[in-house]
Amino acid sequence: MTTSPYASLCREYPLMCKFLGTIPSNQLQYAKVPFWNNAQIPLSKHSWEFKIIAICNTKGRVCLNAHNKDWQKELAKEIPEAKWGI
Repeated sequence: MTTSPYASLCREYPLMCKFLGTIPSNQLQYAKVPFWNNAQIPLSKHSWEFKIIAICNTKGRVCLNAHNKDWQKELAKEIPEAKWGI
């Protein structure tokens, strides 16, 4: 069971929060490998997944859907490495 504050918020307020998807740990990548004195610093592999959560009230949902009914599908296209629950 996920114990992060965001996961707790989603469990307590299901009308305001939704898990949209998850990026598995094997799909996460560092944006840039750090260097120090021209020596590459090895970074450990990720051991956790990245949850994508939407939090909005009713007015926020109405505004999002009025602007673009397919916003969740378009978000999924922008993050293809995620496993989406939509």
